[in-house]
Amino acid sequence: MKLISKLALALLMTVPAMALPEVATMEEAVATARAENRCIFVDFTGTDWCTACIYLRTRIVESPEFEAAMGKRFVLVPVDFPRNPELVAKITPEERRRREALLTSYKIEGLPGVVLMDSDGLPFEVIHGTRRTTAEYLALVQAGLDKLAARDAALAEAEGKTGLERARALDAALRAIPEVCRDKYTSIIDEINSLDTENTLGYRGMKDVSLTRINQMEAFAALCETMRNDSSPEALAGNVKTLNEFIAQPDLVPEVKQLALRALGDTYAFMRLLPEMIRCYQEAYDIAPDTRVGRTIKRNLDYYENMRRNGEINF
Repeated sequence: MKLISKLALALLMTVPAMALPEVATMEEAVATARAENRCIFVDFTGTDWCTACIYLRTRIVESPEFEAAMGKRFVLVPVDFPRNPELVAKITPEERRRREALLTSYKIEGLPGVVLMDSDGLPFEVIHGTRRTTAEYLALVQAGLDKLAARDAALAEAEGKTGLERARALDAALRAIPEVCRDKYTSIIDEINSLDTENTLGYRGMKDVSLTRINQMEAFAALCETMRNDSSPEALAGNVKTLNEFIAQPDLVPEVKQLALRALGDTYAFMRLLPEMIRCYQEAYDIAPDTRVGRTIKRNLDYYENMRRNGEINF
């Protein structure tokens, strides 16, 4: 979401901070949140390049209005994805993959993205992008806190219940929060499965699916780091081979296959192999049209289709 021009970037970066208490790691965030009875505001950001991220931080999160409403409710922990080579060099490959896995785990497909967590680090809301005004963004945060309250009310309702009745109450607690957050509640899922022996609530296997997804995303991120970052014919041909081998694996989860197909389409675009590019983009789009990645691919497809109609390219 590009709300400001690049010309404003330097100005935004000079705005003085006056926002939530900030810590560097999730471990520190949980410790602070528990000690001070706060929730956790995890900010997935690109501090040196993402204008929307800087807008969210300096114009919204560090605004007096946000501080007055949420300054005592949250502790802030940034998860940064810089592009400046000096900043990138300070992040180990393992740490970068960890951050990428977190990003993927919450299906945040573009920056900025925010995950709201309770004091134990359990998520209860995911917010994509930013908004033009602090009031609009505060409404999203408050909606997340309302989901947390509904979750806790359902957990309280589960107290004293047994068997399937308790499993249903625990299920109600998980349904109070977004689906993308639910698989992080492993102890509750385990308890539901132990109480719901017939799997009437459908939780059996959820943890396995989540683990598979995370492992495949980490594998794809690691693969991307191995591919040569140049546009020579030899390097591009090697990247095509590497990506095709990855895509050919059985049982790739849809979002991983979509990302790999888009990367393959991008590679064909550099090689000027337009039919192959269109085929990969279309296949990737068909996997999940309604994701952010899917919508980005659709814009690419529409762009090239318009060029074809105008006679600018032929494929």
